[in-house]
Amino acid sequence: MANERNSRSTRSSAGKRPARRPTKKPKQKQKRVRRSLVSEFKPDAPLVSPLKGMRFTHLQWLQILRWLSYIGICVLCLVIQDSIMSRVSIFGATTDLAVAAMLLITVLEGSEVGSVFILIASTVFYFSGSAPGPYSVGLLTILGLGASLFRQMVWHRSRGSIVLCAGLAAIIYEIGLYFTGLFMGLTSWYRLPRFLITGLLTAAAMFPLYYVIYRIGQIGGHTWKE
Repeated sequence: MANERNSRSTRSSAGKRPARRPTKKPKQKQKRVRRSLVSEFKPDAPLVSPLKGMRFTHLQWLQILRWLSYIGICVLCLVIQDSIMSRVSIFGATTDLAVAAMLLITVLEGSEVGSVFILIASTVFYFSGSAPGPYSVGLLTILGLGASLFRQMVWHRSRGSIVLCAGLAAIIYEIGLYFTGLFMGLTSWYRLPRFLITGLLTAAAMFPLYYVIYRIGQIGGHTWKE
């Protein structure tokens, strides 16, 4: 009888034992899981344009307009030279308006800025197909820089000094083309007067062209330092 009671008591106690509860995950693990899910479904960051932070002042916009106008006047002179002035000849010579515009801008802007301009402009002039050869890049760059330095060391800034220095550079440029072509066998010795007349006509074309370039140079204020 005692054994039966003991077996019943053990059964009743076993039946009264509470059921095991499922173990809960720690809070840290749950947070990590949530963060990983958020990072997986996080949208891509918006693309930022590199030009968004670039803000130009009013003066900088005027200076950009001035240089775009310089480029426009050089292109216009090149088109007029190739389409109109190339058909007008005096003793077999004609003008070179693109060279006149480039040299005028170089002397007008000064040696620091003008040297960079004449290098880029002469390179574009060569690749346009209107230049006689690649040596024109070196001639225009050296003569443009030399004319600008000579004007700064000898004369004050004026219309006469700028046109005179740029005109002398144009004449020397044509003579340099003649001797370079003569050395390379591209021309003959009796054509020297044509190159001289071309240089003189180009220098003469600088007088009316100066007023247009000078007005363009006033856009954005004077930035010359002498």
